[in-house]
Amino acid sequence: LESNLVVVLLHLLKWQYQLEERSGSWKGSIAEHRRRIRKALNDSPSLKPYLEEVLAECYSDAIEQASAETGLPFETFPQSCPYTSAEVLNSNFLPE
Repeated sequence: LESNLVVVLLHLLKWQYQLEERSGSWKGSIAEHRRRIRKALNDSPSLKPYLEEVLAECYSDAIEQASAETGLPFETFPQSCPYTSAEVLNSNFLPE
């Protein structure tokens, strides 16, 4: 759950902060990892509260990786997660 959540958050950040680099592969990755999270939550509904608990920690990991992958300063990204868990899981949500 956590690794899939980090990947979704990472690609949402890259989507939002690297407009010129947006690609179908990022959208595909977001869709695939959202699917994996939804499957895990469907298989184990008790994980839903855990998702809320780890969102901030996973976001911190995602901004660290986003900074490394994009070359953008760590401070470019909001220090607290700008996305709700509902947005993270929403197949129609992409930040603008």
